[in-house]
Amino acid sequence: MLEAMLREGREAGLDLSLRLRSREFRMRFTPGADAPSAREAAYRLLALEASFLVFIEGAPPCLMPDAFEHFSWPVGEKGPFRRVPACRTCALACRCPGAPRGLPAQLLSPVLPAPSEIVLELSKECNLACRACFGREALRLPAAAGERALREAARLGVKSARFTGGEPLLHPDLYGLLKLARKLGFYILLNTNGTLLDRAAARRLAGLADNALISLPGTDEASHAAATGRPGSLAAKAAAVKLLRAAGVKVVRAGTVISRRIAGDFKASRARVGRMGFDIWELYRPMLGPAALAAAPEFRVTAADMRGLASQTAVQGGGLPRAVLANPVPFCSLPAAARPWALGARFDDGWTRLVLDPSGRYKPSYPSSEFLGRTLKEALGSPYIKELRAGGWLPRACRGCRMLNCCLGGSRFQAGLAGNTFGRDPWMKL
Repeated sequence: MLEAMLREGREAGLDLSLRLRSREFRMRFTPGADAPSAREAAYRLLALEASFLVFIEGAPPCLMPDAFEHFSWPVGEKGPFRRVPACRTCALACRCPGAPRGLPAQLLSPVLPAPSEIVLELSKECNLACRACFGREALRLPAAAGERALREAARLGVKSARFTGGEPLLHPDLYGLLKLARKLGFYILLNTNGTLLDRAAARRLAGLADNALISLPGTDEASHAAATGRPGSLAAKAAAVKLLRAAGVKVVRAGTVISRRIAGDFKASRARVGRMGFDIWELYRPMLGPAALAAAPEFRVTAADMRGLASQTAVQGGGLPRAVLANPVPFCSLPAAARPWALGARFDDGWTRLVLDPSGRYKPSYPSSEFLGRTLKEALGSPYIKELRAGGWLPRACRGCRMLNCCLGGSRFQAGLAGNTFGRDPWMKL
């Protein structure tokens, strides 16, 4: 199967190379490539991203805008370039020289003219007291505000809607909002701690969620009880996986904020997560301020801790769950072989999704206090998003790095804790 795809790619004009040691796969559009055929072959070859860091060269990201993170453009490219209609609303327009003159403009579409996902943070309320939580307040997003946000997002072309909290199952209007999201055609994601998901709730969820994330602060009963303040709740999460699948949810993921214990117990923890039935295990770099870290020092994870954990993800082997480093970590701080299992910053900091806070204001990410506006359009036009996308704040070494669109310069939240939101991520090695 792979040999056939590689042959098809080469016949379409792709120059292909595979580096096993660093787990890198490179696709280059050659000057004589038939662009439509080469693009189709490149999409099929993206299946290798499950095990390799995939780079696409020789073409601008607007040729495959939904795979922009794989493009290293215009590293090593020679002009002449030209602006095309897709440039007008492309998120990368400020740092892209345009398209090569021989590439038909009708093949090109803007990258992220709108976020790919809107996140509705329905409530700050929760029935658990997790030590890595961003905070708990008696604050709920009004249903009318959620409805307006979903309708505006649909008009702007947003494809996915995520419902989270706090604990979203505590919000009285959750199911109504889910039904509206389904009616509007969104791909629907639900973040929950799983402990309130009984058979009745699962029946109400049937057909209303495509993907679910269950928070998993610990992978054994003792660590889970210590992290959540609620003994005995781990079994409820294992039961929730089965209930979600019965409700028609296709993908069920676990999400764990990395502690020193997790960093030192990866192999055994992954096995336990797999036995619970999860498809993917998302591991998060802690995004906690000084006061929160002082209260929960087990989350004071260092770059060396992360590097050690990343080395273990590189040899995790087959089977489920697939473990990924799911929030911003600079790629230059990771072993090369671990980078295929890192998602970089693209799902955080405002790159591909924006979060609607229960107060009715948009922000770049869950822990952020950078409020961008009360409508999605206003948030997209905010000075923060404009500066983020322009990339002038990136260190010189980042601007020429072929991993830039994967990594996106590390964490803006962590840079902010270090003193400047658009400064260097403290873990950056370049």
